[in-house]
This record gives sequence, C-alpha cells and structure tokens, in this order.
Amino acid sequence: MKFILTLFIGILTLNLNAQTDDEQTVIFSRIGELSDEQLNNSGTSKLTFVTDKKEAEKMAELDIENGNPFLLLMGGIAPTIIATDPQFEKKYGIYFYEFGCTGPDNEIIIAYNKIVFEYLNKTHGKNWIKEVRDDVIGFKEWEKNNK
Repeated sequence: MKFILTLFIGILTLNLNAQTDDEQTVIFSRIGELSDEQLNNSGTSKLTFVTDKKEAEKMAELDIENGNPFLLLMGGIAPTIIATDPQFEKKYGIYFYEFGCTGPDNEIIIAYNKIVFEYLNKTHGKNWIKEVRDDVIGFKEWEKNNK
C-alpha cells in the first residue's frame, strides 16, 4: 500500500510540474535545425580525421559556402550551454559545435575557427566580437592579432 501511495504521489507531482501549453520551451542551440545529412556532411564531422590545417580551412570555407558555418568548442563530459547562444547563432548565422572530451587537435580547430572569424568580420563587422563566447577555440589569440 505504501508503494502504491508513493507511486501515485510521484505521478501527481510529475504531472503538476509538467510544462503547460502556455510555457515557453527553452532552445539551447540552433544545431537542431540542421538535418542529419547537413550535419554529417559538414566539416565538423570530418575534422577529427584531419591532420593538415589547410584542409581544416577548406572545410570551414565549404561550410560557409553551404550556409552552415560553425564555431568550434572543446568541452568535457557535459556540454557548456550559455543562455545567449541561440540568439548569437541566429543573429550571425552560425552554429556552435562542441566536441566534448575528444576531438581534433587544437591547431586543426583553430584553423577552422579562424576562417569563420574572418567570415564573421567580413559579413558583420566587429560587432560579433563583443558578443561571442570567450571559450571558442582560438578566439582570444585571433582577437589579439586582429585589433
């Protein structure tokens, strides 16, 4: 009887805490807008196998050409999500992509991101610099060299 009562209270609590129709769903990233095919064909999915910085730069250029540029991050076990990420992604037409614990060499990520930084500068001026995440790989060094 105690088990049934506990189960009933648990279900009741779950229902009371469930999201109602008038509550807004929080979206953490625009990456969900991409199809599996777009994501699988992007440079980001192939960077782990790249050993040459020029090849990483070409992949970034191709992603830009295809309308799917990414800013690459390295994370840990759980991704770091910042509340302003979706607004930044939408405003500047990019996607944040976090590799997690393992991923390409830092030099490969920096080469890719450098091309995307230059693209953002070319298309949006320097406004994006004040809004971009500080943990984008290679950003601080790029910013220092491009002041």
